[in-house]
Amino acid sequence: MDNTNTPNNGKYWKSLEQWRQDPEFQAIAEKEFVTSPLQSEDGQDGWARREFLKLMGASIALTSFGCVRRPAQKIIPYAKKPADVIHGIPNYYASSYVDGMEGLSIVVTTRDGRPIKIEGNTEHPQTKGSMSARAHADILRLYDPDRFTGPKHNLQNEKRTNRETIGTKWSALDKDVIEQMQKGAVGLLLGTHLSPSTDALVGEFASAFGAKIYRYDDVGYEAVKSVHKASRGADSLPHYQIDQAKYIVAINNDFLGTWLTPVTFQHQFAAGRKADAGMNKLVVFESLLSLTGTNADQRVRIKPSQSLDVVMALLHELVVVKKQTRYAGDGALAGILNKHKSAAGDLGLPIAQVAEELWKNRGQSLVLAGGGVGSTEAESRLIAAAALLNAALDNDGKTILSRPAMRFEGQGIGDLINAINAGTVKTLVLHGSNPVYSLPAASGIAEALAKLEMLVTTSDRNDETARFADYVATDHHSLENWSDMQSADGSYSIQQPTIQPLYDTRSFQDSLLSWVKGAGKGSARAKASETWYDYLKSNWRESIYKSRAGKTFDEGWVDLLQVGVQPATAKASLGSFNRGAVSDFVPGAKVEGLELALFETIGVGDGRMANVSWMQEFPDPVTKIVWDNYATFSPKEAGRLKLSEGQHVKLSVGEVSVEVPVHIQPGQADGVVGLAVGYGRKGAGRVADGVGVNAYQLMQWKNGQKIGAGFQVGVDALGGRTKLASTQDHHSMEGRQIVVEETLKDHMKNPGGRVHREKIVSMWKPHEYKGHKWGMVIDLNSCTGCGSCIIACQSENNVPTVGKKYVLKGREMHWLRIDRYYVGNPDNPNTVHQPIVCMHCDNAPCETVCPVAATTHSDEGTNDMIYNRCVGTRYCSNNCPYKVRRFNWFNYTEIPAPTQMALNPEVTVRFRGVMEKCTFCLHRIRFHKYRAKLEDRQLKDGDITTACQQSCPSGCIVFGDLNDPNSAVAKAFTDQKSYALLEELNTKPAVHYQVKVRNVEELIGDKNNLHPAQTEGQHV
Repeated sequence: MDNTNTPNNGKYWKSLEQWRQDPEFQAIAEKEFVTSPLQSEDGQDGWARREFLKLMGASIALTSFGCVRRPAQKIIPYAKKPADVIHGIPNYYASSYVDGMEGLSIVVTTRDGRPIKIEGNTEHPQTKGSMSARAHADILRLYDPDRFTGPKHNLQNEKRTNRETIGTKWSALDKDVIEQMQKGAVGLLLGTHLSPSTDALVGEFASAFGAKIYRYDDVGYEAVKSVHKASRGADSLPHYQIDQAKYIVAINNDFLGTWLTPVTFQHQFAAGRKADAGMNKLVVFESLLSLTGTNADQRVRIKPSQSLDVVMALLHELVVVKKQTRYAGDGALAGILNKHKSAAGDLGLPIAQVAEELWKNRGQSLVLAGGGVGSTEAESRLIAAAALLNAALDNDGKTILSRPAMRFEGQGIGDLINAINAGTVKTLVLHGSNPVYSLPAASGIAEALAKLEMLVTTSDRNDETARFADYVATDHHSLENWSDMQSADGSYSIQQPTIQPLYDTRSFQDSLLSWVKGAGKGSARAKASETWYDYLKSNWRESIYKSRAGKTFDEGWVDLLQVGVQPATAKASLGSFNRGAVSDFVPGAKVEGLELALFETIGVGDGRMANVSWMQEFPDPVTKIVWDNYATFSPKEAGRLKLSEGQHVKLSVGEVSVEVPVHIQPGQADGVVGLAVGYGRKGAGRVADGVGVNAYQLMQWKNGQKIGAGFQVGVDALGGRTKLASTQDHHSMEGRQIVVEETLKDHMKNPGGRVHREKIVSMWKPHEYKGHKWGMVIDLNSCTGCGSCIIACQSENNVPTVGKKYVLKGREMHWLRIDRYYVGNPDNPNTVHQPIVCMHCDNAPCETVCPVAATTHSDEGTNDMIYNRCVGTRYCSNNCPYKVRRFNWFNYTEIPAPTQMALNPEVTVRFRGVMEKCTFCLHRIRFHKYRAKLEDRQLKDGDITTACQQSCPSGCIVFGDLNDPNSAVAKAFTDQKSYALLEELNTKPAVHYQVKVRNVEELIGDKNNLHPAQTEGQHV
């Protein structure tokens, strides 16, 4: 692609405003701040900083600072200290976290009996300690002040809406529920939980009351499961091994972002991105720009309705044109493929090239397709076609396996609605989903629930579905509850409670057990179990636990609780592919006009994280927008419709419409409108309610399934406007060499050859480090931009949220940000993600300008902040070329109880008026130095990990002692492909980056991506 005539001349750019060089963007970049230092709330400039200081004087600022009253905090000693608690020393508990289909083995850090941090368990064979942003943020769901504090009873009325909610006692709830269930016609609607012991208890409940089991997730994978069962005979989800694939094709499938098990997929994908001869290649066909698309080596834009055409075109090229694969002689298949030939040929896509490369990598390739928010017949056909293509490429049993771990028995939500309407289900227990919120009105879910004689939910708040319930049997948070989990790889994990329940809640499993025993039914195991914990332990003793040599079950159980993981013993397998079961490949109806594509965001997901402020203020990895959902349009489509950023539009599907602001998204396919689900909540809490619109209501409903993409949407421009809060342009570094890319071919010849290196003579005397010298290296080739590190840092360092109003002013507080750069034409640019932290420079520009020496240089190379010295002049921020310092404008310590229990006592909770930034997790460094001293040994490489490093699924961050020549960070720091950011400024940062490598023949805008000195052949 020739970009020599583009407004930005093919260089890296963050937004369309920067690409066009809009005057407003230029003004902001020159000022370096979104608002002036003393800008008034109405946006008008107040006094200039220099004038203010001239009038007030630094001495007045210093004197008045000492008079600020800090909030008083009382300390209360233990009357009798628990034996396992030592003040100042954290305790760690192995547990589990389940998020949809993804199960993560975790370690929970507690201080004085309260959980403060969730981290990954490195003992887990699949995730190896990797974490997601949502898993880190789950700690705030525990301390959510909007949780119900006990069981609730909704007083009756005919329509089951707007009823008075009152507290009740568990005994009264159990009495009414058991009496109702003994009448029969009981249903149990379950969301995904991954717990084998819970499944055992659910089976007992079903037997005791003759209950029918139904399954529903707000965002589910019924189509994937049904195709896997039909084509391979496995009643489970497939187990993909991305680390075994050298060539990956994703077709409207965001496997690195939100699909199935993205943390596992990111870990596996990064393992194949090592810049050597075995580096994998990722080709993405998609409608919206997804996280997976931003990591693609080659990306092609298509409409949702064209997804099946792409798969069929690839099959046609292999089977009919080149007569390759085992199906080359299948006349029936050839006839089906020929029907798709014209549709595929009209796409003008690189089908022949991709098919050829897939065939060269047969047995080591993988095709992933589908993964939208709704399951449809079209989605099933697409997934079935991809399954056939994988079988044709001999990927079965190599990059695709099957394990019994992901079994989900039961009927679907459409069957439940029909059963309620038919009167065969009159009493319903609902756990783990929110169908009134996530189903379109056309499904008739609200009318069906109103017909029930009794509805019991286990919700922890008065959400959309709980309002229809007669009783809310309020569930524990997972950190308050015992359970277990089986991951996709077949390994088992224990879920331990890490705190006594904060309120009068009860686990869903204890409720089932109480009802089964209260009815005088259940197995001997159930009758002998006083609590759910007893049942869980008994089930492990009888069915799951694998004995260890020389140890009794009780001894092995203790070991299991300490480690948290029991590795899989059964080998993965895959049945032979049944070609006949996936023969229905009728082309879908062509969509006239604009197509709607609903999607999940990495932060809010299906909506259950909407009341977590960290997730609302989490910059979306692609758009960088917070606190909103919005309709996305391609630049060309927005121009055709005469739409501008933030302008309101009405999206209409049939008789249903919503009003949302516009976001113009580079890289999106023309003719497509994107909208995120998970917003527009009612009753979720003070953070979530009123944020965005409910996109689920735009779904279509057909044959008991909701449809989330590939159908027509009407767009009407409106007069209103909403300013979207994007963090993307807040920290500009003025277009210098920031990110460096190379092709794999060039990298193999000369790693880091495109890095422009400076020879600088310094006027500063270099620091001497006689002990440790801490440093970090970030591999851009491994970083996917998922943002897990952002929330890990926020949780570890007590970083507050500020709300949309102040994000719009550029006052977000994140200590770590991920800059997203585009290169090329806005229609279909390449994308690079770059994490930015404090660089802890040897020649730190911030240190020389601070008038009170609040920012200082340590003898171990860290740039430290002394908060009680800082008077808030912000000279350091002005002088920082990396824009990594944050000014604390307000008192963010006033947070509602019990949220303050999530604060890390090892890190100062900053008051207003001070500058703060990344510290390299200095408290962790000190803790491990003290531990090594107590153990009378030297620190070892790997003892210390920063919060961002520890959580990164792709392992792109390395941290350690640069003075240890054998350390991983020292070796990476001096590697040929490593470089310093803005090296020409001679700040000598302690953070280096490694180049981004793409598995392509030529980079987009290749000549224009080079540093000016390189275009002239002047390698310094």
